[in-house]
Amino acid sequence: MRSSATRLLILITTILIAVIIGLQLHWLNKTYAFEKNEFNTAVLKSIRGLYEDLNLSDETGFQFNNLIVHPADDIFIFKVDDAPAKDSLMKALIGEFDDFKVYTGCKVAVYEDSVRKYIYEEYIPNAASFHSDPVAIDAPLQKVNYDYIYLNFPNRNQYIISNMSSWIFTSVLLLVLLIGLGASIYYLYRQKFLNDIQKDFINNVTHEFSTPLTVIDLSTDALEKPGIASNPEKYNKYVASIRYQNEYLKKHIQNLVKTVVTESYHLTLSKSPVYPNELIKRAIMQLEPIVAQKNGRIIFEQDEANEPIIADGDNLYLAIFNIINNAVKYAETPKIIIACGAHNMKYFVSVKDNGVGIAATEQKRIFKKFYRAQNGNIHNAKGLGLGLYFVKKIIELHKGHIEVNSVEGIGTEFKIIIPVN
Repeated sequence: MRSSATRLLILITTILIAVIIGLQLHWLNKTYAFEKNEFNTAVLKSIRGLYEDLNLSDETGFQFNNLIVHPADDIFIFKVDDAPAKDSLMKALIGEFDDFKVYTGCKVAVYEDSVRKYIYEEYIPNAASFHSDPVAIDAPLQKVNYDYIYLNFPNRNQYIISNMSSWIFTSVLLLVLLIGLGASIYYLYRQKFLNDIQKDFINNVTHEFSTPLTVIDLSTDALEKPGIASNPEKYNKYVASIRYQNEYLKKHIQNLVKTVVTESYHLTLSKSPVYPNELIKRAIMQLEPIVAQKNGRIIFEQDEANEPIIADGDNLYLAIFNIINNAVKYAETPKIIIACGAHNMKYFVSVKDNGVGIAATEQKRIFKKFYRAQNGNIHNAKGLGLGLYFVKKIIELHKGHIEVNSVEGIGTEFKIIIPVN
């Protein structure tokens, strides 16, 4: 299968990228939790240092943890026996923060239970502090009946994240590199896919055009031989061969041109009353020599009503011809049943064959440009991979659709369904 290895590589790469991104997010979360724990530990060490520096309580010792309340991630409250002086507290607190590397702004408030209010508040700024109005930070009263010091670190999260900057930078860089790698692999796959299509197209066109031209060349040489004009049977045989190959080339060139037109421009249909019976008879007549050569037969169940429909006769004929031609092409001894008729303001044309069939996995792909089911570049069935692509385009322009039912080794049915008007 074309590019299957590349598709597998893309799938594996995508899974690996997803796993790596998941691991990066997991480690970033772990790092954040670690930095948060480090910050809390540094603050607790600073508070312990305050107790020692200012003799804030006689209950430190093993009771230290009982003196501290941590109601929120950015708030610490610790009990004191007596409220310290503002200058002494600020100087000692700044020193402790420097010692334990607590480099972020802190709102400090001292509560005195005897007056049931904060007796003073202060903000310790830091380069890592981004708060525009530190005085406006609320220091809500706590429901306790003792003196305490209130510490609020409003920029705690920014500070922790700033400590993770190297991790974040490397993670983002890795993510960008992984996305770039994925995009590069996809681009290479896309280029390989287009190159494969181009290669197949060139191979198919070379084969399809060289064979008829060779036959024409040989037939022309034969007609120039002395005495050939006096043998009507041979003469007519070579002339018929040249005419058939000429029509064959014209048909493929028309399909190529029409494919380019439907892709580049809006193809306008020229609709008029047409009789599907006549279009189908015309296609069968053109294919009769090939059917006879393969000892096959075509059974045509005509529409007895033979009512006209509104359609583009030329394009609808080419669509019908392509489907019947495929039915002849992909069967050793073709037996083809064609039926048509109107039902509920829709007109259908059904073509059943006894050919090689189409695998279920390929039935949605056969309408793609240049796609050829099963045969690939073997050329045991001629074609450019444009017939069904063109058929689908024409039927869609008629506001209709095409259905496919196929069983490998048994045969295929194509059914065109378009509006009557």
